[in-house]
Amino acid sequence: MMNLRPDHITINVTDLKKSLEFYGDILGLKQLETVDMGDHRLYYFELTESLMLELIEYDDDFGEIHPAVKTRGMYRHLAFQCDDVDALYERLVSRGVKCDSAPEDVPKLSFRNILVKDPNGVELEIVTRN
Repeated sequence: MMNLRPDHITINVTDLKKSLEFYGDILGLKQLETVDMGDHRLYYFELTESLMLELIEYDDDFGEIHPAVKTRGMYRHLAFQCDDVDALYERLVSRGVKCDSAPEDVPKLSFRNILVKDPNGVELEIVTRN
């Protein structure tokens, strides 16, 4: 049987500078290597010991899509756990990041969460588990 496990999650960036600041400075992810592939560059951040976030900056522009939250057949969001979602919410707001929701309890899922979009419009759910 195959032993599949996550390796990386990729986001095509719309604004590299804002994306590097958001994931590195604001969320505090450790930036790893940058790889120049010729027509695009890959910027890696460590999520866990075995999972990376890969930001791609393409030289060509193929436009953007803006699906609705309930659009079917698409990726919805990336979820992170943190120790204190309320403190992270305050940090995001103080850095000028507009959050889609304030911290709230989700009793059926045993966590407290916020929703926020990264600079590329990718929805992130950040949770603190009870």
